[in-house]
Amino acid sequence: MKILDFDLEGSHFIIEADISPRQEADDMECQWLRYDFDNTQVYKETDGVVSPFQITAVAWAGYQLTADHALKDVIGRISRNETGKLTVHYVCPELQEFFDELKKYPAISGERTIPYFIFHGGDIAKLAYATNEFLYYEDSNYMPLMFRTVDGTLVSDNEFADMGLYESEENVENGTEHILPFTDYGSDAESACDLEDEEDLEI
Repeated sequence: MKILDFDLEGSHFIIEADISPRQEADDMECQWLRYDFDNTQVYKETDGVVSPFQITAVAWAGYQLTADHALKDVIGRISRNETGKLTVHYVCPELQEFFDELKKYPAISGERTIPYFIFHGGDIAKLAYATNEFLYYEDSNYMPLMFRTVDGTLVSDNEFADMGLYESEENVENGTEHILPFTDYGSDAESACDLEDEEDLEI
């Protein structure tokens, strides 16, 4: 069934998948992710014709990207309220339920609400440092993820994010960037939802 319908970088895509309730949901500390998404298929619409989309991209680490990677990528973009390259037309109720949970924790309110928790690569990350230029989230392995503040687009999710954080801290000291205060939900939210032990969204 259709789970997502969106425009990305000027092209129209549809993602379909089989949806099933997570069998282990009752045992999970966090109830945010309640469904599995299997047999993922990506389609592209061109001139009114919808056809399977062949993914040819390769990740920076060298492995071939799949439809499951594409789904995780779009879920991540929606979770961080990205506005730069993405326009969402439809989200299935099972995913919308997940996004609604994340929306309960806004970190910075403004023209674009910046969330405290985001989904990235099968993991939940939390906002750790924010400037007028860049946002730095921390995943469950305490590794930084770097995004643009203005639109939420990804800058780096590898070692370059470490370098970016160091440069932002230096820029704050010399006045070329300034810190954005944000709501830190910290241990209260983590006690209600044990994020570090959260299992990957199986898609």
